Parts: sequence; C-alpha cells; structure tokens
Amino acid sequence: MTLFKRFLSPLLFPAGLLAMAILAGCGGGDQGRDPILGLPGATLSSLAVTPATATVAIGAGQQFTAIATYSDGSSQDVSAKAAWTSATPATATVNAGTGLSTGIAAGNSNISAAFGGKSAAAQLTVSPATLTAIAISPLAPSIAIGATQQFAVTGSFSDGATRDVTAVSAFASASPATASIAAGGLALGKVAGTTQITATTGTLTASTLLTVNPATLLSITVTPQNPIVPVAATRQLAVLAAYSDGSSVDVTAGSTFVSVTPAAATVASGGRVTGIAFGSSVMNANFNGKTASTTVTVPAATVVSIAVTPATASVAVGAQQQFVATATYSDSSNAIITNSANWTSATIANATVLNTGIATGVAAGTSSITATAGGQSGSALLTVTAVAIPPLFNSINLGRAAPFGVLAGTSITNNSGGTTLITGDVGAPSQTVDPTQAAGFTNYKSGAILAGAMTDLQAAITDGNSRSCDVSFAGGIDLGGQTFGPGVYCYAGAISITGTLTLNGPGVYIFRTALTLDSTVNSVVALNNGATADNVSWLPVGPTTLAANSVFKGNILGQSAAITVGDNTTLLNGRVLTAAAVTLRNNQITK
Repeated sequence: MTLFKRFLSPLLFPAGLLAMAILAGCGGGDQGRDPILGLPGATLSSLAVTPATATVAIGAGQQFTAIATYSDGSSQDVSAKAAWTSATPATATVNAGTGLSTGIAAGNSNISAAFGGKSAAAQLTVSPATLTAIAISPLAPSIAIGATQQFAVTGSFSDGATRDVTAVSAFASASPATASIAAGGLALGKVAGTTQITATTGTLTASTLLTVNPATLLSITVTPQNPIVPVAATRQLAVLAAYSDGSSVDVTAGSTFVSVTPAAATVASGGRVTGIAFGSSVMNANFNGKTASTTVTVPAATVVSIAVTPATASVAVGAQQQFVATATYSDSSNAIITNSANWTSATIANATVLNTGIATGVAAGTSSITATAGGQSGSALLTVTAVAIPPLFNSINLGRAAPFGVLAGTSITNNSGGTTLITGDVGAPSQTVDPTQAAGFTNYKSGAILAGAMTDLQAAITDGNSRSCDVSFAGGIDLGGQTFGPGVYCYAGAISITGTLTLNGPGVYIFRTALTLDSTVNSVVALNNGATADNVSWLPVGPTTLAANSVFKGNILGQSAAITVGDNTTLLNGRVLTAAAVTLRNNQITK
C-alpha cells in the first residue's frame, strides 16, 4: 500500500478529483484518514465538560464549557456546537445551545454535552439558598449617542452569599427609542434623553436611570494622508470629524491648519497646501480640541516648463474664460498649478485675469495671458470680440442610453428599505431590490430597449475616448480644490476628488482615466458660469467609487467596471451607466 500511495499516477487522478480527495482527507475534526491517499485528518478522541463540579444557589446560573480533544493533540471549545441536556430539569435546567445552567431547586443534576458521537458530563449541585434581592449597576450612568453601557446584576442569597446573576437576568428599556438594551445587558444610546433600565431575575427586579447625552466628537482625521505636492502645485486637505453616533462630518471650514515646516510646504487657512521647495512638512489640523495631521512631501524635481490651456480662446466683452496652468517637472511628472501660479494679462485694456486663472474680456482686441511659477512661465492668447461668440457644444451623444438614470449591464444592488430615488429610467437584468423611481419612468430588466441602451452606451464611450486630449498627464490627480474650464482631460493614473471641484463656463468637459474614479466623503462637483451637467462626462477604465454624502454631477460612463455610489450620495443632473454592476445606497439620482 505504501508503494501504491507513493507512485499514484496523476493520470489516474485528474486535478478536480485529486483536490476533492485532498479536501476529504483534510476535513473537519470528526473526519478520519482518507482511505485511498492516506492523508492525515485528525479524529475526535474525547469530550470533556468543565468545570467538572459546580455549586449554585436557586436562581443562580453556571456556565459550562465543552472541550473537544483530537487525535493530533489539538483541542477546541465546542460549547456552541454541542447538544446540552440536564438529567434532572426539576433541579437545574441548561440552555441546549450554550451550556448555561440555572438552579431551580435544591439537589443535584448531571449536565451533559454531546458532540461528534462523544459525550461528557459535569455535576451541578443546587444549594438550598434562595435569591433574596438583586442590584443593577452602574447606578444612574450617562453615555453619548452611539455609545454603549454594559449593565451587571448582582444577586444576594439567603445564605449571605452574593453572585453575579447577569447571565440569567432579563433586561428592558422603558424607552427603546432613547436607548435599546440587548439580552446580555449591553445598552446602546440612540437619541438624547433618559430611560429606565430594568433587570429581572426570577421574580425580583431592579432598575436604574440611563441618560443619553447628545453626540460627542470622538476624533478627527486629515485626508489625504501623506500626499505628494510638487513645487508650485497645490493640494486641498479635508478634515473629517467622527462623532459618537457614528456620523462623519466634513469640518474643513471650521478647522485651523498649521505647517510645521513652511519652508517646504505652506497651508492656507482653508486647508489648501502649496509646495514651496524640496522636503516635507507635517500639516496639523485642529477642530474643537481634537488634532490630526498628515505629512506632505515635496519632491526634489524643479519646474522646467508651464503650459497654459486652452492655448487660444475667444470671449465677448464682459465674458470670462477659465485658463488652466500645467507644470512639467525635471522628473517628467506633471501637476496642475492653476491656483498657485501668478497670473498676468499683457494688455489689461483688453482683458484682465484673476489669480485663479479666470480671464475677463474688457474691450475688443487680444491679450497674452501668462502663468508664472517656479521661475518658469507659460502663455495663451485671448481674443476679445465686441459681440458674443456662441459656445461650441459637441457633447457626447448617449443615444438610447440617455433616458436612463441608472443602467447596469450585469446587476443593480440596492439597499432594502432605503431612500434611493431615481428620476429616470432604470435598467439591469438582475436587481436585488428595485430602486424607487419618480413617476413616469420605467424599470427595464430585459428586451430591446435595454439592449439598445447598452449598445449606445458603448458607442458613447468610444466617442469620448476618441476625443483629442487638451491636457494629458502620465499619472493620477486629485481634482479637489481645482477649477477647470471646458476641455478633454486625460490621466494615466487614478482620478480622485477631495473637497470641491469647480467646472467653470459653458462647453464640454470630458475626464478620462486609465484607472479608477473616486470621490471622498462630502466632496462636491460644482458648476459655475454656464457649465451644465449634461456636458460633463466621466470615462474611467477601472471601478468608480463615490464616497458617502458627496454631491456629484455629470454622466459616469463605465465600459466594463463596477460603479459604487456611497450612502446618501446624490447625483443631481447626472447618470450612472456601466456595462458592469452598480451598487446603490440611499441615493438621489436625477438624469
């Protein structure tokens, strides 16, 4: 047999059968050795109940434990898997699934456990002493919303002994809406107020008053953690506060910021970081007595050139044009430095420009709009006309996908009992819970309309990916805190949004990424000066995740990757369209 096992040919056992044989040999503790391969599998050798003997008073409880020992010398607590019985239930009972025994009357009873064909027993003696009083502790506690309080019950017996009888006590809250309480005595604060907590053991009761205070600030965190900010580039920090009720709130506006090493990187009062010189600096944020930090690293690369886009633009007198400054560094990396560059207009009689890159037409003519940072400059030509030039609209045509607010090629997962509302058609062949829709819209799970929408979605994605890039980055970018004019923005890395992204002016906006699209908690996509959501398209190759409580705008067009919309996130004037899966949770989506 040994030689047979050693020279078993793989040809006699295909991979699937071999795996099944191995799994059979390596099964649970009550499995024996495999009869063919002889692979080791521990067998159940014995079962023991501890403690072997115990004494309780009438009304008191005793927890027994069942320990299984196996042939390989290992042991395991199987109390929750064993079947428990009491030989004399009139003397002592035992919970069949947990091993918790309770004294009923004076006498003795064997408490037995059975598991895997083995059995064992312990002796429980119930003394004549009776439970005369109980006390609940702590007395008059107070907790915050979202916090918990463990209560305990102590029993006094006729023989003068005291014992913990929490396990055999029943608990109740007079106002469950204020604080609930579990079977084991753990209370959870829900809303501010008071409630009476009562414990009952046998025929005896005890109570105390629990006060639930308003939610308290537990901690704050700074995001993003450990960002890299090139010289002259900026990055928006956000501060999230965690409260005792489980909520998370963006408190950036109410926080103060300090840069430990401002020679490397500075931070403005609103949390915007600017890279100054090679090095690193710890950025401390403070809110209501809580402090958190992140370390900003400024790489050694220097600015070698600056490009201003669009390179040429035309506006009417009084109209505005958003310019974007992009720096190229000595390590070939790129960064948008629009908000940290120094902007100038060569002919202010024709056009002025703000330090945000927004130029305004003053009189007919031309002016060179220049951005300067890190000793380098870049310019664009702005033509100001006496009459208004109608904006060029060449948005992505969604075709038969346009009526849909949510469209998924595989499935939609929507939370049961939530508050999701879709103002638009919904389509997916599989839906765990059908999203609620505004009146006048349809949910498609099959048929020609759904198939046509999926076909036109792919055509729209092909159209968007064929557009020439106005800005092309070799890496990823955090768009938070930035202002963009119309254009096609292409990134080889991931796109993230921390804080507020502003899209300024009428025209088409296309954001493409070869990786993922993500927004952070409470982030916002804002539209100014004629920018419209229908002309904003997001084309990620990888998955999209919109964090909780964010406000997103525009159409997300996913070719073959999932889209997850976080809890209470809204897409006002936007669509969630993908050939893959969509996950929703308490979302408001209006196409």
